Amino acid sequence: MVGLDGVTLVLSPLLWLLAGIRPRPWLLVAALAVDVVFLIEALGDLGWFLDQDKLWLHVVLTVLPAAVVGAWTLPRVIRGSPVDPWPAVVAAVAAVVNAYFAVVPHERVTFGVLAFALVPAVVVLAVILPLRGRGRVARIAVGIGATLALAASSAVAAIKTSTVTGYDAEDSAAARAKAEQVPVRTGHVTSEGDTLYYEVRGCGPPLLMISGGQGDAGFYTYPAALLADEFQVITYDRRGNSRSTRNVTDFSIAQQARDAVAVLRAAGHESAAIFGNSGGAIIALEMATSTPAAATAVIAHEPPLLTVEPDTKSLAMFDTIRRLGAGTGMALFSLSVGIPVAAYREIPADFTARTANNQRFFAEHEMAHFVRYAPNVERLKSSGIPVVMAVGATTLATRRYYGPPAGILAGKIGAPLVVFPGHHLSYFDVPVAWTAKLRDTLHDVRRH
Repeated sequence: MVGLDGVTLVLSPLLWLLAGIRPRPWLLVAALAVDVVFLIEALGDLGWFLDQDKLWLHVVLTVLPAAVVGAWTLPRVIRGSPVDPWPAVVAAVAAVVNAYFAVVPHERVTFGVLAFALVPAVVVLAVILPLRGRGRVARIAVGIGATLALAASSAVAAIKTSTVTGYDAEDSAAARAKAEQVPVRTGHVTSEGDTLYYEVRGCGPPLLMISGGQGDAGFYTYPAALLADEFQVITYDRRGNSRSTRNVTDFSIAQQARDAVAVLRAAGHESAAIFGNSGGAIIALEMATSTPAAATAVIAHEPPLLTVEPDTKSLAMFDTIRRLGAGTGMALFSLSVGIPVAAYREIPADFTARTANNQRFFAEHEMAHFVRYAPNVERLKSSGIPVVMAVGATTLATRRYYGPPAGILAGKIGAPLVVFPGHHLSYFDVPVAWTAKLRDTLHDVRRH
């Protein structure tokens, strides 16, 4: 069954902790069974949260301690012999580290990253043995304290090590400063029953940038400001999101493409180069086929086209997210995207407040349409519009679900595949390098 990695990552540390405190045959067997399920999910590529380039780490952290417990501790417990708790304690530590690396994305696992990851595991070690032989109230109190300490130390480790290649706090600060300096012209345009908010920066050839899930113009605050010296950059809140209205809730990709054209015309242009990320890339591809007169070129960055070669595992995940709704479902979605902690630290301050109200709309109305969208391959090939597919270097390595479709579609339509710095949202945490790559790609498209 797909998607059980999340459940096993929660159960495994808990069961090994209990087994380390009070070894019982059923606890040890349960912990071993959970680890077996996790290995099936990981090695069978059935999990929703694991980076494929780090499977070796997850396997080592699961197999080695479980093998020791299965070969040494379990038989002794069954025979009634004295039991050393340390194998189960070590398994608990390994399970905590395993869960940490599944939940907190890391581009590379270095010695320093491992050292920081072991900090929360050491916290667990420090409280396991004192729990043995204590009364119930004492065990509960120490357990709560250990949980709080574990959460705090894990957060510190994540902040220190969950970054991407090229991340530089000074570059990010420079991009923020630029965003504050570049003048922004705002406006509204009515399109098919809703009023759309848009922003215009700079002057020069027009570039329309379309955001994906949660649909806010603020996704592109930094690149729009950095490109304003050469391009007129147009961004907008897609219908139903942030400062645009939500009168029409029936979602369609074709309507989204028409909305983009309406924004483009309101900004004073009949056509432009179109950039889209994630769901925005899908809208950009739709524009190339349904409103081709409005697109001089399309750059589609990491569109989650799960139907170009059916990705049943990820489609099942999105069905689960939709059923769970905005709260739990969006938490599951955030974990599946696997964005480093550093990226969230660099999000513009006003962006978070606006998009908090967009999550339910995305989960209930947009998400399913995006991931099940089937691009018209023949029209893309014959449109005459230059199409560039793009993917982040980190995304290629980790093989998250939104990465492979770019290369697959590029092969189908004969388009180039360009590798950008970073991950799905690296215009937040490496804005200077990311924007430089977008600028170079725009230059290449214009030359050809």
